Amino acid sequence: MTASTVQVNRVWIKATPQAVWDAITSTDWNGRYGYECPGHYDLRPGGEYRVTASDAMKEHGAPDVIIDDEVLESDPPHKLVQTWRANFSPESAAEGYTKLTWEIVEEYGSVRLTVTHELTGAPIAAAQVAGDIPGAGGGWAYIVSDIKTLLETGKSLAGATAP
Repeated sequence: MTASTVQVNRVWIKATPQAVWDAITSTDWNGRYGYECPGHYDLRPGGEYRVTASDAMKEHGAPDVIIDDEVLESDPPHKLVQTWRANFSPESAAEGYTKLTWEIVEEYGSVRLTVTHELTGAPIAAAQVAGDIPGAGGGWAYIVSDIKTLLETGKSLAGATAP
């Protein structure tokens, strides 16, 4: 696995900062793009964050909570910093928590969304979020592309509609 220990994904979205923030932090939105697994945030520093597996993932043996972590910093609708741990397997969970930062900046009449994931000491997670594991999805590039698609068109890449 050769995925970088710091991965940065960036996309410009024709939306407001608040719309992008809501797409990231609201269960009504975040379960409609990417892997269609709802993320549940307590946006206070020290608050819990967890992503629950879709029925399709559970059918393939995924645990109920596939990602868990803690909110470190919340500055709506501009910045969210959190820890992040994948629970897809005992090996991935054993890598521990990594650091994930979402930055939302109004720029050029749109919003620049930057997702920075610091993955030092977590080679399994690094490969997963880089999209380097065959059959395991497209990682952050897929997720930020799908956020953009859903916000701009009203439909996700898989066809889910905006709330």
